[in-house]
Amino acid sequence: MKRISLPVVALAILFAACNEKTSDKMKDTGAGKDTAAKMEYAYKAQYSSDISMGKPEHVKIVFDFFKAWENNRLDDMRPLLTDSVWVEFSDGTRFLGNADSLISEGKKFRANFDSVGSVLDAYMPVHLNDKNEDFVLVWGKDYMKDKTGKLDSIAGHSYWQVKDNKICGWAEYTRKLTAVPPPGKNP
Repeated sequence: MKRISLPVVALAILFAACNEKTSDKMKDTGAGKDTAAKMEYAYKAQYSSDISMGKPEHVKIVFDFFKAWENNRLDDMRPLLTDSVWVEFSDGTRFLGNADSLISEGKKFRANFDSVGSVLDAYMPVHLNDKNEDFVLVWGKDYMKDKTGKLDSIAGHSYWQVKDNKICGWAEYTRKLTAVPPPGKNP
């Protein structure tokens, strides 16, 4: 009887300890949030510092846009865009106009490539509480093969603004890669 009760007692103690640690962690969660709110940083964000997690549906919209670019199906992008769109390209050029014009320009640019492949490293939907705006942050790599067969690759970060479940604009920042595309991602 003593052999049975010892393991039962040990399990009861372990269970109680686990429950106690869980409740302590839950208590600390609130305190940690207060500490972060009181923390002073060396810089103040110019645009927004009141940020929370955004909607996963916004990530899907942006990824569907990426897939349409990759598959050279730019007409599929139109339902994903608001009527008026802004873009800040990584080379410093800007676009501000209607979605149809953007798609038309995009077709001309995409025609320079036989194929495009993307590898997405990370993403995060965010909501700016004080501005009531939604963005999707994306980090990844693009691999392109031009009409002459030359391979090129870039790594980059972009942020995509979403309004009413449509992309209204984005900004992109890139750098050249010297690495070859990963297996299965050759454009």
